[in-house]
Amino acid sequence: MFTPIDLETMVFRRGLRGYRTKEVQEFMRKLTVDYERLYKENIELREQLEEKMEVIKTYQQMEETLRNTLCQAQGTAEEIKAAAEKQAEIILSEAQNRSEQMKLKVREEIQAELQQLANLKQQVDLFRIQFTGFLKSLIEMAEQQLDLDGIWEHMQELSRGGKAEGRAEAAATAEKPSILESTGL
Repeated sequence: MFTPIDLETMVFRRGLRGYRTKEVQEFMRKLTVDYERLYKENIELREQLEEKMEVIKTYQQMEETLRNTLCQAQGTAEEIKAAAEKQAEIILSEAQNRSEQMKLKVREEIQAELQQLANLKQQVDLFRIQFTGFLKSLIEMAEQQLDLDGIWEHMQELSRGGKAEGRAEAAATAEKPSILESTGL
């Protein structure tokens, strides 16, 4: 490719019937000016193109960086989501374990309460038996008290009829333990 300097320094040889020198020089001068302008524009456009290419490279690098960042963000989001799901499963599992433990504790408490109720029922039954026995002994005492009246009358009769026989029976009656002593009251 010719440069503007090449065009300016171009010299044509003259022949017998050559071109008019002034016209050729004028044409060459115009051509040189236009060519110089186009040559400079071409250089400027190439520089601009190189600048634009550098900008495009920068944008391409930024785009690549953004893609990588986006991929990493998606990967991180998936990891966070997986971790959250795993944490949710752990929390659910712990809640179920706590629930089972609470159920077991409530069952144990119910069993303890049932055992305590059974013990109380045994105590009530024992008390009923003891109280029934106590009441029976009171009834027996009351009945023997009534018999004492009969014994008293019998003793009075004996004392009127036979003092010696009456004393023997009175002594036998006195040797028997009283009802109060036999019940421990």
